Amino acid sequence: MEADTVNVAGNITRSLAGSRPARKRSLAGIRPWTWFIIDYAIAYASATLAFTLTPYGLTEVAQEHVGQLGFSFGAALMVALIAHVAGLHELNQRKRSFGLLARCLFVSFIAVVLINAELLFVHYLTVGRLITIFTMLGCTAGLFTIRAVLFSVAERNTYVAALVGSADYIKHGLSFLGSDQPGAVEIISLDLGEHPDTDLREWAMANGVDQVVVDTDDPLSPTQNDLLKLVDGRLIVSRFTSFVENLYEKVPTQNITAQWVIDTQAEHESLYQSTMKRVFDVVIASIALVLSLPFVLIAAIAIKLESPGPVIFKQQRVGQYGQRFTMFKLRSMRSDAEKDGAQYAQEGDARVTRVGQFLRGSRIDEAPQLINVLAGHMSLVGPRPERPEFTDKLETNIRFFVHRLMVKPGITGWAQINADYAVSEEDSVNKLSYDLYYVKMLSFAMDVRILLRTISRFSAGAR
Repeated sequence: MEADTVNVAGNITRSLAGSRPARKRSLAGIRPWTWFIIDYAIAYASATLAFTLTPYGLTEVAQEHVGQLGFSFGAALMVALIAHVAGLHELNQRKRSFGLLARCLFVSFIAVVLINAELLFVHYLTVGRLITIFTMLGCTAGLFTIRAVLFSVAERNTYVAALVGSADYIKHGLSFLGSDQPGAVEIISLDLGEHPDTDLREWAMANGVDQVVVDTDDPLSPTQNDLLKLVDGRLIVSRFTSFVENLYEKVPTQNITAQWVIDTQAEHESLYQSTMKRVFDVVIASIALVLSLPFVLIAAIAIKLESPGPVIFKQQRVGQYGQRFTMFKLRSMRSDAEKDGAQYAQEGDARVTRVGQFLRGSRIDEAPQLINVLAGHMSLVGPRPERPEFTDKLETNIRFFVHRLMVKPGITGWAQINADYAVSEEDSVNKLSYDLYYVKMLSFAMDVRILLRTISRFSAGAR
């Protein structure tokens, strides 16, 4: 049987015949913490090998030198953490050979510098130069090689996902997914409105499909019997919402239902979400507040010298379950910035002062929000707290917008590190898809991942 399918770019894709090959896996199946473990193992092996290959490693270790086990453990942990911060554990990490090699070298260099500094200034221990150099070179080679091999295999064995259903479902799905597919995934489609008599299993096998994606609420969605035949044919069958959550780590808001919200809320009774998250917030916020205090005092003096008005900017925000609270920030705009009413901040906003530009770029202006965290109004990680003036309109126009705050708002969050600052209703819809993903996936590991990624976002600044 031959069939024509349309990919994201609108081109006609190939038709394949023959028996069903072994099931392929996409790079999306390698989750961030799996990458973390892989990189830790690579760095640990590199550090251990560096000790073996150097004269220092073959002689009795002097008291002022670090031992092999301690250095290997510390270097491996540092490499894995820096790689995570640098984005080497994300689904959309860069695949260009030179850029990837440069990033791996950067991660390895920063990691060995930090571990050497920590050993010297904290433990008063030193590491041989050759061990440091060999560790850095081994880590760079290992990090680059494992990714180059996996990317090469994935590109030669493209993972094919097919949207099957009505023309409206396919149009919406292709529009939501866009043309940039992470993890070497190719998106094709089958309009059952135009081809109602198509044998779905035979069509999928002929076109090399690995996963069929449907929307069970779509009027032309395949029957349960047809979907079960696909499963028997060693195909993966998933709903569009699950497919997007797994591949893009966000939620297609137009495809979820009230049941999705109810099920997500029921999952929030875990120990971490109900108790440990608050303990984590208080401990980390207390430490961060003490460490940031000198910078806040210097910033306060600079604000006062540059322009008249209060140093601390107070503003009403909407918190968990719609409760309002007063959020604190260092003032980064003129004191009369909203004389004409509330408005979104824009790129190159003229209301921002010179000191304010630096404060926003370094995120120092957000340090007073740590007080909100200690007071229980906010969390370190969560959806961005919106202003009541904007929230009322967004809740009316955007479905499920109110449910992003089933959790406390945060200083940083999944939407903040994955999407630009919202300056329109369309931007708010996009950020909502990330917020709802966080609400569903909330966990200690997720919060740590976001906090680490936030470090790498500091240089991007804020509007």
